[in-house]
Amino acid sequence: MVLLHGGGRDSADWDPVVARLRALGARPVTLDLRGHGSTPAAPWAWEPVVADVAAVVSALGLTRPVVAGHSLGGMVATLWAGVGECPLALNLDGHGNPTSPAHYTGLADPVAGHRAVRTALTAMATGLDEDFRTVMAAIDALDLFAAYRRARGPLVVTRGTRSLAGLLPEEAQEAWLAYERWTLAELRSTAAEVPTFRLCETATGHDVHLEDPDLVVSLISPALTV
Repeated sequence: MVLLHGGGRDSADWDPVVARLRALGARPVTLDLRGHGSTPAAPWAWEPVVADVAAVVSALGLTRPVVAGHSLGGMVATLWAGVGECPLALNLDGHGNPTSPAHYTGLADPVAGHRAVRTALTAMATGLDEDFRTVMAAIDALDLFAAYRRARGPLVVTRGTRSLAGLLPEEAQEAWLAYERWTLAELRSTAAEVPTFRLCETATGHDVHLEDPDLVVSLISPALTV
């Protein structure tokens, strides 16, 4: 299997899961995405990043590996599910950010709410290098729900039930909660409509692989016998 870390992280992020998988006799492979860890920076675009994963799979002679990723890596795993052969693709809480006032369920003024969220996200990105800002722009441009529908095999997506609203300024928190409601409703609708798609709601925050590595292993392990 191939394990992909989140934005701003590196392959060591997976160590708790790797230890458990090795104890099961599995062969987990971790890699640093471009511009992360020991991998040099390179222009970020989804197609070449997926090609990076394919190059590792080919170089190591892996056959139909499970591909799992957290956050940014989960989005890459989702895209892999649309082009690569694998018994399971796993996206751990990789959902992106709101890009439209339509993404706020139950909010009285979604236009103002969207403005507050985007202002907060822009402020949080202050000081990030240009390469990471390019990554964030690519995330905003990615239609994940279309990618979910393109999956060629089983795709599991997790959604942590603990809100991230507290990370934003107070004026953006209500809107972020509305965005979380919208995202969850869309994920549940996708699970009802798409046979290859399964939603797993977890009693965790964003870092499910660190908070509950045993749960992550339980999601991966059934595919190890395929």
